Amino acid sequence: MNPLLEAIVTNGLVFDALGIIGLGVLALAALKLTKSERSWGGSMMAYGAVALLAARVFILLYPFFGSDDFLHAIGPIGTSLTIALPPLFLTFGLAGVVWGLWGHEKWMKSRD
Repeated sequence: MNPLLEAIVTNGLVFDALGIIGLGVLALAALKLTKSERSWGGSMMAYGAVALLAARVFILLYPFFGSDDFLHAIGPIGTSLTIALPPLFLTFGLAGVVWGLWGHEKWMKSRD
């Protein structure tokens, strides 16, 4: 097996933890940008980072609580939500981060 692929497979939790830490740092940096510069792009970046963080944490924790009994207890609507919400949060979170970066850049150019 390729050594890089083997490192990714065996150390998946380490990469997941680093990704979650990175998203948290991105959210905090965007909040600081919002507070210091009064930029709406920073707010959008923060919302996007929090949505990405929530989806990623849900995806990581779901194997520990997502059993057949749990799915039966939350019913068909809850089951549909557990399937649909993580991809939606990932999609809207990425869009929020990108839109926030674009918006902050436009706002900075308009200030000059």
